[in-house]
Amino acid sequence: MFLSTLHDSNAFAFCMGGTLAARKAAVEAELRHLPNFSGTDVNVDVDGGCVVITGSVANQLDLYRAMDIATDIVGAAKIIFRVTYAPVIA
Repeated sequence: MFLSTLHDSNAFAFCMGGTLAARKAAVEAELRHLPNFSGTDVNVDVDGGCVVITGSVANQLDLYRAMDIATDIVGAAKIIFRVTYAPVIA
């Protein structure tokens, strides 16, 4: 992960912040720096007490990668994950 959870650094403290706005920003940063990520239209928003992730990705691996990042940073109980798998047909 771009924001390392293995080392106690400023990045780690940032993603573990108590506010959903901080966690939203951490998810956005992770997705933005994810190598070869096909989700160019993935949006992260805060709605009430949850982080809402919407958009689409071109492959299933990216769907699972985005879901893993979101649950690692925000927690499964506070995620509304509305990202769809929409393969690109060439």
